[in-house]
Amino acid sequence: MKAKLGIHVGFFACIVFLLAMFGGLTPLLLVAGYVLICEDNDFLRMSAIKALLIVIFVALLNYLIGVIPDILFDLFDWFSRIFNAETSFNSLGAILKINQIFNFIHWIVNTCEEVFLLLLAFLACGIKTVPVPFVEKLIEKYASKEQAA
Repeated sequence: MKAKLGIHVGFFACIVFLLAMFGGLTPLLLVAGYVLICEDNDFLRMSAIKALLIVIFVALLNYLIGVIPDILFDLFDWFSRIFNAETSFNSLGAILKINQIFNFIHWIVNTCEEVFLLLLAFLACGIKTVPVPFVEKLIEKYASKEQAA
């Protein structure tokens, strides 16, 4: 099967996943937009949507992980002021340890995303995929070409 550009569908899906991994959001949005507007192959369309949703999900997860230390610091400071505690959480050592923990969590999340996108890119060459339950439900519900027609 070939896409309208003359590229094999599996290779095109592989490119979409590799763009999600290395290219950033703008090139991924451009290629996924082209696929969703112009291409008729369901596997290619599902791959583009899956890549977009994975990148967006991981970006939101990283944002939430990045906000947690700030919330913890503010809550502890607020409680210490309410109860007139003599200790402050502004100890540089404690702040550095908590930041190191959350930086490690960021690293784990990003590494898992890269490994998963690489696996999806490898499987896409053979027109195969790994099902992601919440993504598959969204794709079936909103992105099916047959429902749009």
